[in-house]
Amino acid sequence: MKMKITILEDSVIESERLKNGIRKYGQQYDWDIEIDEYESGEEYFSKNSEGTTIQASAFFLDIQMGQMNGIEVAKRLRESGYQGIIVFLTAFREYVFRGYEVRALNYLLKPVKENTLFLCLDEIAKELSNNTYIYRNKQEIVSIPYADILAFSSRLHYVDILTVDGKCYEQMSTLNKIIVHLPSEFIRTHRSYIVNMAHIYRITSGTIELSNHLTTQIARSYSKDVISAFAKYTTRFDTSGDFE
Repeated sequence: MKMKITILEDSVIESERLKNGIRKYGQQYDWDIEIDEYESGEEYFSKNSEGTTIQASAFFLDIQMGQMNGIEVAKRLRESGYQGIIVFLTAFREYVFRGYEVRALNYLLKPVKENTLFLCLDEIAKELSNNTYIYRNKQEIVSIPYADILAFSSRLHYVDILTVDGKCYEQMSTLNKIIVHLPSEFIRTHRSYIVNMAHIYRITSGTIELSNHLTTQIARSYSKDVISAFAKYTTRFDTSGDFE
């Protein structure tokens, strides 16, 4: 999936720390991330005239910088029609509570820690993914509605994405990388399977039958979590059976 991040940060050290973390995240989770950086709000607006479409997927804004602080930059972005993601960077907790004024997604305390940044980027990824999964290979990019995905199945270094129309999309990735970006209706049932609970037709003590009648195994280590999650997800769960 492609993401464009714009950073406004007047500290070279903090900017480099952030860029390195974002690039590492992109490599780890197969994201194509483009990064733009500016030292101040004044520099950003001088190089990006108002009235033009803002292409950034997300802004990382230092709150204390230049004459125009990060809150003021965010307000101006919103006034310009930007509806995307805003994340604040600050060394002071007292600024955190002002984020609601501009519908900020999150804030990061400086110096930004890698694990905190990754959690924030996970949140951004889910926001951008919205209701579709972005499949890409060397020839094409396909936006697949989550509702149309039956399951993800892994084999060696590849994952097959199985859809309701009978198609199978092969992607070089792992289930561990994929599952962190999926909505809550997807659940791990086996080391080789992630299943969309919306397409579970029947669960027995050790298997799942999907809406297309494909049957997959539930690994014993996942069994309790799968059954509990499905019971909460849907009233179609057959409570007449006993599961161990």
